[in-house]
Amino acid sequence: MLNKQITINHLNTNIMKKNYTLRVLITAVLVMVFTINISAQVRISKLDPNTNSVALKNFGASAVDISGYWFCNFPAYGQVSSMTATTMLNPGEEVYIASSINFAVADGEFGLYNTNSFGSSSAMIDYMQWGSAGHQREGIAVSAGVWDAGTFINVAPPFEYTGDGSENGVAFWSTLGIDDFEQGSSLKLYPNPSNSILNIEFNSAVTEGAIEIFDILGKQVFKQSITSDNLTQIDVADWKTGLYIVKISSESGEETKRFVKQ
Repeated sequence: MLNKQITINHLNTNIMKKNYTLRVLITAVLVMVFTINISAQVRISKLDPNTNSVALKNFGASAVDISGYWFCNFPAYGQVSSMTATTMLNPGEEVYIASSINFAVADGEFGLYNTNSFGSSSAMIDYMQWGSAGHQREGIAVSAGVWDAGTFINVAPPFEYTGDGSENGVAFWSTLGIDDFEQGSSLKLYPNPSNSILNIEFNSAVTEGAIEIFDILGKQVFKQSITSDNLTQIDVADWKTGLYIVKISSESGEETKRFVKQ
């Protein structure tokens, strides 16, 4: 009788241990799925490789902290928190970021990660490539299920994601107009193109900051402190014709725009 009781107690103990182990495993899986779903809410929504301008959008129903996210354009990398002061994206919110890594205009790739494990498909959130296929991180993107092997965007930049957040691949990317890219900006340039006076107008007052302008080769051609609350005018009449990059640094962060001198 005693031996039977010991056996029953032993069986009960084993069952309790198995149930506990099962609960731990289920909890771990749920946490993993929840984390993946939260990350998957955020997508690359726009990219202009001419100005290294990126937009990220939260397509989900809950806020997402993107401070630990990373940009990858092999072999260059940059953490999102070092590029923008906006690191918490509310549902439906889109943030425009002046990327610290450079993109090739004609042929390149861009990966968005939730950690700096750039060789891990589980860390990759989104991906795109243009100009040609077979870039360094294409295989990771294919394994992550966010891109199809051998495909690439074959339209002129800037690029815009046209999907609903759950749709992946080249079919959901199109050309974006310059004016469309600037809708979410904190400033606007006009007239653009310009042949005389370039106006830089801020949506809100800026009392401390700087304006830098670079030619297409990266040479600085203009620098000035921001002295006006909302509007700065620059005489570009004697400048060479071509594309220029305007970089604005202020207390709220950095932003880049492009304008064409006619």
